[in-house]
Order: sequence, then structure tokens, then C-alpha cells
Amino acid sequence: MNTEKIIRERFKVFEKLANIGYNTDSKIINLKVEELLLQPNFNRSELMIAVGIKNALAGKKLVTFLCGIEENDSKKNNNIRKENIYE
Repeated sequence: MNTEKIIRERFKVFEKLANIGYNTDSKIINLKVEELLLQPNFNRSELMIAVGIKNALAGKKLVTFLCGIEENDSKKNNNIRKENIYE
């Protein structure tokens, strides 16, 4: 998936969260998936992004997540782990 599409999708979910009242850091960090399941306008993909936003905010990497950079970092970490397995 290209970076621009990732960014658009993540900001769309971020905006949806704000529109339903998750408009502060603490509200997002305390977000429960069960609460989002009650919202009619969240599909599975958006739920996963919302959880990613929550985790990124808690880990102080929100901008990195919203820009799609963590995906590249996690791929790099997976490659490092695979290299370590074969050593």
C-alpha cells in the first residue's frame, strides 16, 4: 500500500474518533474496542487503525504512526530478527 493512501486512511479514522468524542490524548489512550464496536460507522479495518492510533499515542509515536513510518521500521525489525535466527 502506498504511503499517501496509508496517511489518508489513518487521518480519516483519527477524524472519526474526534467526531465521536475521542478528542484528547487521555480519551484515546483509554479507548476500548468494545466502545467502537457500538459505533455503526467503523469497519474492521478502521477499528484496527483506531487501535494502532491508541497504541502509537501511548508509545509516544503518534506522528510516526499517522505517517505510516512504523510499518517500514517493523519490516526492518523482522528482517533483523530473521538474520539473528540464522546466525
